[in-house]
Amino acid sequence: MILMEEWRLLWTDKHVSKAGQHCRRIKKDKEKDLIELIKYGSKIFTEPDLKMKGKQGVPRHIYTAALDNILVAMKGLRLFDRFGFDLHDTAKRPKEPSKALRRYKEWVFDPKLSDWVNSNTDEVLSGYCLPPDLAFLLDYRIDVRLE
Repeated sequence: MILMEEWRLLWTDKHVSKAGQHCRRIKKDKEKDLIELIKYGSKIFTEPDLKMKGKQGVPRHIYTAALDNILVAMKGLRLFDRFGFDLHDTAKRPKEPSKALRRYKEWVFDPKLSDWVNSNTDEVLSGYCLPPDLAFLLDYRIDVRLE
């Protein structure tokens, strides 16, 4: 596989193990193969030590540079396609509260609150509360270094 060899030459054996590179055609179990393609094609969260996977206290990271590499490599390729399905009857679902804004320029997004705030009244738009573990991950665990 030329792509795998180019990948290994670019990143060297220091960063890429030949044994860790598995490449094959999608053909046998199409559903399983597509699930794997989608899973690894959009993976930006990863465990720092796979032996500690799921254990409490192990810091996670968001690898944005890696996701950028994946998206650049997939650009122009039609890997996924639309599919149709029937929505459930909307009358049975509870309506989400909404606000109609006429003076939208009065609202400013405040990253500290993760919400839109009215600059005249200090009213918040959604009342969303960012979970502390997600806030920590976003503030301190985004790795933008190239792999």
